[in-house]
Amino acid sequence: MHVLPCTWAFRLKRFPNGLAKKFKARFCIRGDRQIEGVDFFETWAPVVQWTTVRSMLVLATRMNMVSAQADITAAFVHAPLGPEEHIYVRQPAGFHRDGDLVLKLKKSVYGLRQSPRNFFQYLSSHLEKQGLIPSQLDPCLFVGKSMVVVVYVDDLLIYAKTDREIDTLISNLQAAGICIRREGTAEGFLGVDIVRSGSSITLLQVGLTKRIIKSVGLCSSLSTPIGTPAETTPLPKDVDGSPASGSFNYAAAVGMLLYLSGHLRPDIAFAVHQCARYTFHPTRRHELALIRIGRYLKGTMDKGLTMTPSSDPCVDCYPDADFAGLYGHEDSQDPHCARSRTGYVILAFGCPVLWRSRLQTEIALSTMEAEHVALSTACKDLFPLVAVIRELSAAVGLDASFASRIHCKVHEDNVGALTLARLEPRRMTPRSKHYAIKYHWFREKVADPSHRVTLVKIDTRNQLGDLFTKGLPLVSFVHLRRLLMGW
Repeated sequence: MHVLPCTWAFRLKRFPNGLAKKFKARFCIRGDRQIEGVDFFETWAPVVQWTTVRSMLVLATRMNMVSAQADITAAFVHAPLGPEEHIYVRQPAGFHRDGDLVLKLKKSVYGLRQSPRNFFQYLSSHLEKQGLIPSQLDPCLFVGKSMVVVVYVDDLLIYAKTDREIDTLISNLQAAGICIRREGTAEGFLGVDIVRSGSSITLLQVGLTKRIIKSVGLCSSLSTPIGTPAETTPLPKDVDGSPASGSFNYAAAVGMLLYLSGHLRPDIAFAVHQCARYTFHPTRRHELALIRIGRYLKGTMDKGLTMTPSSDPCVDCYPDADFAGLYGHEDSQDPHCARSRTGYVILAFGCPVLWRSRLQTEIALSTMEAEHVALSTACKDLFPLVAVIRELSAAVGLDASFASRIHCKVHEDNVGALTLARLEPRRMTPRSKHYAIKYHWFREKVADPSHRVTLVKIDTRNQLGDLFTKGLPLVSFVHLRRLLMGW
């Protein structure tokens, strides 16, 4: 018999503005001592994508739907263990009976590796009994006839046409034995303040922004703000540079910045990704780059992502690439310096819902090739997102003809990539045949009439993807940020 140790976990839960919300004490099992095939089998459990959350916010704002948050108390212990799982644990501190006795678990206690999976299956089955069907593209999105539920572990975000529908759902779940309670509207979901003003919503994380500024040592009034989060020159490895001072926790600051940039600050996505590449071996130059982001945030602390949905059922994609941007700034013998950077942003109804900034996995041989790789990569996110929006449109009260009118525009500023993408009949040129797989995949998707994709030439000055591929001068940065974020 394998007996697992246990522990108590204490946590202070905060509101989005950083104030204390409640103190929590939780009995946890030492899952790190579990043995695969003995104490657990399958462990994977899905987590909702923030792209789905933002898409739902845009549609709900457009349709003026009511929202509610719901929290499940001691969520994991609702789910029973599987019949093949026999788990024994030691008695917890503060509870001792008859010396050597151990406990046999009946429920999925916190700390077990399989607990998230067991709970998600348990909650999914109850939601399906209420007529909510999981999306084929995001298993944490449940769609009903006039209601949508987004599940993030034990937090639920519910949208419906009336408050009565939400109250009925929560009452039915409570009657089924789930300890669930309503906690106001969508504002504050997962630490994000959602401020609604007429037909617009603004996403803010002021509390997290303040903690980031404090973590990099910028609390003093002498720390002056700056207009852009990154220099116009790329950030290299700086192998021969001065070592990091260690005056702040570099990895912790990067982690908070990744959370912030991934949720509602696309304007810092490129700068943060540059710094994140060197998390395990930062130098003083990398620390200064991180401090620069903090200075930028200090000047824009009260800003966020403002979204005003338009009436046009269009999904716009802005892909861009920076060809071998690190070449000449790093050791020329290092193949990573020859990698190009892909950056893109996708807007639904005029609102940004998805953005990426990353190095390409293969080395492009020309600017056109780098742009075409970026084009193909962006479309791998574009088409599933459009499918999710079409799936949601019926639940939020849009008629069937609306879903059929949703169309895509891909805005490309490179003439070569645009020409190759439009070429009829499709063919590979001698200089482009080595990336034929990406080319044919993209052309097949564009040619499919169900996707309704149009390729559009855009002026480089208005290419929003530029924000995600390189550091921009102040004037260009502010112009693109205004187009993207509304300020």
